[in-house]
Amino acid sequence: MEQSSPEAAAWNTWADYYDLADGDRAPHLAFYSGLLTDRTRSVLELACGTGTITSALAQRMARRSDSAATIRVVGVDASEGMLRVARVRDTAVDWIFGDMRLPPVQGSFDLVFCCYNSLQHLLDDDDLVQAFRAARDLLHPDGIYAFDIYQPNMAYLSTPEFNRMARAITDAKGRHLEIREDHVYDPATELLTFDWRLVNRDKPDAPPLARTHYRFRQYFAANLDRLVASAGLVVHERYGDYDR
Repeated sequence: MEQSSPEAAAWNTWADYYDLADGDRAPHLAFYSGLLTDRTRSVLELACGTGTITSALAQRMARRSDSAATIRVVGVDASEGMLRVARVRDTAVDWIFGDMRLPPVQGSFDLVFCCYNSLQHLLDDDDLVQAFRAARDLLHPDGIYAFDIYQPNMAYLSTPEFNRMARAITDAKGRHLEIREDHVYDPATELLTFDWRLVNRDKPDAPPLARTHYRFRQYFAANLDRLVASAGLVVHERYGDYDR
């Protein structure tokens, strides 16, 4: 079996807490569900994670369709841990282990998308272009490819921080949890390195419930435009946020 890359494997240990820790997904869901039309019959999410958006879109498509047999929804992710959660969430979606640069998927899709800034886990230009080309090759001739990506925040990037409280969470058990974050940015490589720890605020001496360590490439607008074009894609619409 194909093995997860170190970057993808970093999410295996975080997968059980990912949905809890990731905050409000309503803006993402509203944006991507807004791309569905009455003619959308096939959807592919690349780097689908635990499948929250993939599953929600599949359910909306099923409600609009006369027959579930006419709908195809696929989620691809390179983290086995994330896919384990996704498969429990929705058995109607075809969840596939694979790399978004070379997704092991056949056929074409009306909508291909990649959300939650997941493309920034691709750390160099060549990898990003490969992912763009893979998405292009899986599109129906009239299909849409959509993704979101952070615009680099230089004020945030220019100041390393350690043990920063990134998010406070109360879980279903009433525990008061915090995501504690270290981050350092290297302007030479445009890589932002994170170390996240999920801790129980009421038990400060206890070990973290989960932790993950990963790098996040910062893609600046001019370079991103160049890479999109080099992959043979054409930008039809661009927005500054999920509210369009």
